[in-house]
Amino acid sequence: MIKFFRKIRQNLLMENKTGKYFKYAIGEIVLVVIGILIALSINNWNQNSTRNKLELEALINLKEDFDFNLSELRRIDSVNTRNIKSCLIILNHTGKRYREDFIVEKYLSDAAGSPDYAAKNGFLNDLVSSGNLGLIKNNTLRNLLSSWPTLLDELTLRELASEKSDFALIDFIMKNGSWLKVDEVIGFNNSLNIKLPKSGFDIDNKQMLKLPEFENRIEIQIIFFNIVKDRYKECMDLNKEIIQLLDSEIKAKK
Repeated sequence: MIKFFRKIRQNLLMENKTGKYFKYAIGEIVLVVIGILIALSINNWNQNSTRNKLELEALINLKEDFDFNLSELRRIDSVNTRNIKSCLIILNHTGKRYREDFIVEKYLSDAAGSPDYAAKNGFLNDLVSSGNLGLIKNNTLRNLLSSWPTLLDELTLRELASEKSDFALIDFIMKNGSWLKVDEVIGFNNSLNIKLPKSGFDIDNKQMLKLPEFENRIEIQIIFFNIVKDRYKECMDLNKEIIQLLDSEIKAKK
């Protein structure tokens, strides 16, 4: 093709058709420019197509992770709610409300059992660490994804405070009650099929219900559980918003 154009230019010059030569040269330049623009357009289209495929893959992977996160949040929140209810039942039997037939062992494990939330963030972490979060074109979605780790950090701090309160209650029961009697009532779950013996001490866990410190510690547990519960709700609200946007973006790109 280049030899063909060169031959035309040579013929025009040899025939002293300078005007036609310049017109031809201009036309040739225009054709070259058009060719470059077409090549750039094709290249851009290929790049956009590749980017769109990568974005769709990212959206699908994120959707899978956040579906799991929401499901796990709901499960953990239900455990936390159960713990609060168990603590309230205990409080309804302390001091003057003491009843001999109340089986406190049924609720002690819940009262000292703060749940631990573990989010599935592998793909989001990879996007952030590799600098590829920009693959997500939706600004609102990208901002929400960026705020998710910060909210999880705040939740972790609340969970750690709640667990610290758990240890204080556990320590109190170890000094004033019997965990063996708790396991005897609720059953000791283990993977090694260990059968625990009955307590060798004549300790009645119900006697803790008459102690003001025990009542105070149970109340503190409710406060910590409730603080964590508020954080669970914030996480679930953000998670639902992210999933809604992910669904919308995936649907638009398929």
